[in-house]
Amino acid sequence: YFQKVPAEAPQLELKANYGLVEPVPFEFPALNAHWTPETVAAFDLTKRLKEDTAKPKPDEEVKPLKEPNIKPQKDSGCQIS
Repeated sequence: YFQKVPAEAPQLELKANYGLVEPVPFEFPALNAHWTPETVAAFDLTKRLKEDTAKPKPDEEVKPLKEPNIKPQKDSGCQIS
């Protein structure tokens, strides 16, 4: 607490030498020979069959469940101390 504050801040080493990893450059993997332009064009969703369109199912009515009548019991074995 009783040390004097220096007039100028000392130069600190800015490069950390622990806790950091060096970045690995990302490279896209090579394309497989099976992915030709014809194969990619086959995935065109605008050319799908009309029978393929899934019709949404109507929402089913949810029946309410009757909750059991739970009464607290004194002989449950639980103790709060």
